[in-house]
Amino acid sequence: MMKKSRPDWVEAELGRTKVSKKKRGSTNNESRLQGFGKSNASNGADWSSCDAHRMLSVICAITDMGGAVTIGKSRDGGSHMMTLLLDDDRRTLWFNGDAVLDDEMDMVLGILNATT
Repeated sequence: MMKKSRPDWVEAELGRTKVSKKKRGSTNNESRLQGFGKSNASNGADWSSCDAHRMLSVICAITDMGGAVTIGKSRDGGSHMMTLLLDDDRRTLWFNGDAVLDDEMDMVLGILNATT
């Protein structure tokens, strides 16, 4: 199946420019990572409180279905965020900063396992 590409004008509106295949990959990683130095550290939500095995189980469950998962925090750092991507479906889950992440991951894993 061919990947659909956006028209050039859409990419321009999004502030993106087409990059030749020669410039893709690891060649621009240094400039891509420089933006992290401009970010501020946030307090509150802390993903390190989640059991790594539970997190890995969720990652494996969604990737076994052909999907992907991203994790992060709210802009103010007070909430956890997990986005599950599968085909054209995208679901963002939010957990309070004081949530018991092990229980939340068990809930997510239970639902993912029930759908397969």
